[in-house]
Amino acid sequence: MKKILLFIAALIIVGVLAQQFGWVHFLTDVQSLRQVLEDFGWWGYLIFILLSILVAVFLLPGQFLAIVGGLVYGGFLGGALTVIGASIGATISFILGKYIARDYVLKKFGNSETFKKIEKGVKENGVSFLIFTRLVPVFPYAIQSYAYAMTPMTVKKFSLISFLTMLPASFIYAFMASEIATKGVSIKLLFEFTIAGILLALLAYLPKKFSHKINRLTKEYKKND
Repeated sequence: MKKILLFIAALIIVGVLAQQFGWVHFLTDVQSLRQVLEDFGWWGYLIFILLSILVAVFLLPGQFLAIVGGLVYGGFLGGALTVIGASIGATISFILGKYIARDYVLKKFGNSETFKKIEKGVKENGVSFLIFTRLVPVFPYAIQSYAYAMTPMTVKKFSLISFLTMLPASFIYAFMASEIATKGVSIKLLFEFTIAGILLALLAYLPKKFSHKINRLTKEYKKND
């Protein structure tokens, strides 16, 4: 109970501070965020990673962070920093939901359709469902970590899969943002966007494809055994 109360208090404090000092607006203002990170130099790397962690843990609107990373640091470094921060933030959220604030999370979100669908998806498809929802944002991304914390999935498995499945989108968004900033919008860039979208769609299809094969092989093994 003490842990739950501390967690609730932390959420309330951060939420109030975010509104009071304009942090929510700041995180969604790409130009301002870019300027601040540039002014900090090397320290900006740590600040960017910390922002990514805070966004994940406190469910703040950080959908532009990968874009900011690409604008400020370029496609490769911006994508790498985004993956590092988002992965750490997702893992912390998962641990908080599973071991510290489980009762609060269940009370707050347990009856939501997102939680119910994720629970059902993991039960029926296992890890492949996590891979699919990480590659394709069919559910609000920030809340997924807390939702998966309610399933039997381990921290190690969740962290590793989250990291690997964050790589494509993070680098694609950062790269595209960098390209727009340096070269502007062009036919070539639109073509690259199309190719990137097709690749992400194919990546999202793979877990389902492999899941069917694994289930079939498992059934055959049990039958022969």
